[in-house]
Amino acid sequence: MKVLLINPMYDPETLNYLRMNGFPIGLLSIATYLNSHGHEAKILDRTFFDTPLEEVLSAQKPDVVGISMIANMCVPDVIAVSDFFRGRGVPVYIGGTYASIVPEIILKENKADLVIVSEGEQIWLNLMNALRDGADPHTVNGIVYMGENGEPVFTPPEPFMDLSLLGPADFTLLPNVKDYFQPCYCYDNMAHVYLSKGCTGNCSFCFNSYFHRCKRRVRPVSVFFDEIEYLIREHGLETVYFADELWGLTKTEREEIYREKQRRGLTFTWGCQTRIGVLKKEDLREMYDNGCRWVFFGIEAPPGHLAEIANKRLPYPLVLPTLEAAREVGLITNVSFIFNYPHETVQDLRDTVQYMQSLPATYMSVAFFAPFERSALFEQVVREGLYDPPKTLEEIRQGALIEKIHSSFSEVPDRDYKVIRACFLVQDLFSRYPEQIRRERPKSFFWETVKTSVLNIFSMKVGQWLHGLYYSAKYFLSMVGNALLFPGIRRKYGFRFRFRR
Repeated sequence: MKVLLINPMYDPETLNYLRMNGFPIGLLSIATYLNSHGHEAKILDRTFFDTPLEEVLSAQKPDVVGISMIANMCVPDVIAVSDFFRGRGVPVYIGGTYASIVPEIILKENKADLVIVSEGEQIWLNLMNALRDGADPHTVNGIVYMGENGEPVFTPPEPFMDLSLLGPADFTLLPNVKDYFQPCYCYDNMAHVYLSKGCTGNCSFCFNSYFHRCKRRVRPVSVFFDEIEYLIREHGLETVYFADELWGLTKTEREEIYREKQRRGLTFTWGCQTRIGVLKKEDLREMYDNGCRWVFFGIEAPPGHLAEIANKRLPYPLVLPTLEAAREVGLITNVSFIFNYPHETVQDLRDTVQYMQSLPATYMSVAFFAPFERSALFEQVVREGLYDPPKTLEEIRQGALIEKIHSSFSEVPDRDYKVIRACFLVQDLFSRYPEQIRRERPKSFFWETVKTSVLNIFSMKVGQWLHGLYYSAKYFLSMVGNALLFPGIRRKYGFRFRFRR
């Protein structure tokens, strides 16, 4: 079967000044797996290539088109691509993270022949084998389709596959691999590549329990390094961001990574995302000695009832010593928090701000709570009448707009949220890397951020970068204005600019 897998472009209005273009990892894995089993899969990444769809159809003549809908930010192009191909008689299957949690809306708006739920490699192979053999694709596990009564029909879930069955991704499916490289902090030529799938956590704001079923699985380390070695040798990769939700869960796993890296004589720099409580000081030192330069920790709430709402279950006594140890070792640390939890009070936000400012992290990332379907907090805010869930794809798109705040959730004014978040963003722009990093890379985070923003904007297609430039400039000016023009709100929450050194 001839399959065309499409990575849609993002809506320019939802882009911010730090937008990044990463590999379409899921599509690469699916296409590689299909091709290894006798099908003919190709990838079209509309993030970079503006080939008219008529030309694509004429050249590729696909039997089936697959569209990746990993976020609500790509809804407009998902609709456009689906309408085009379905209007010409080509079946369209939509999959990806976000599609998996809103399949009913996609089908009721008649934008797909079926929706693939959860990870797609084995489901896609089963579907293509069924079509090739003349079987009914609706008998395949892990899909949703529209039944004869006009209601979505869910087939039984497909069991998670053994990741050792997936070989190295075939990067030759992408016309220009270097298009996906980007700066990260003060390091160049970075790309996202994954070693593991899933997370063991069950945070209430996340749909992990639905999508990954709170399970984490690891690919063979040798296969991961086959990809890295290829990217270094053939394309000049210098820096790797592990695109894992939870990196290095066990010491055995970490040591296997280090051994394989050393065995192959690879010297790339890297960073990862992990969880407080996983790493001790000696682990952080070992990471640094093996090329790690930054670590992202999802904290999301201060200790207390907000942490209970988020269901973080972090060992909070370890937060401060872990961040202090990382700073001493020389690692860049970025910690994330969420504002606007249901029923959050002014005092709650004041407590969050004070807790954040007590932490010796290099950077602080702040996001506004958004109710994602299939998460525990989504069910709560709907049940309490605090949120009217989206019923159309357009309403889903509106939820992706920059600075979107669902003001009905908490007692804190929207303006306060925007001001305090902007304060942390501005503070981050003028923070400094750890001394060890500055000796290695004497660069300013501010100017590296500007450079990254410009490169990201001008890496867009010709017809899109003007939109990106406009919305990025609007976002940046709004951020600076909010941070500087409301001293009363800063005092209200006890925020003081502290440029960390």
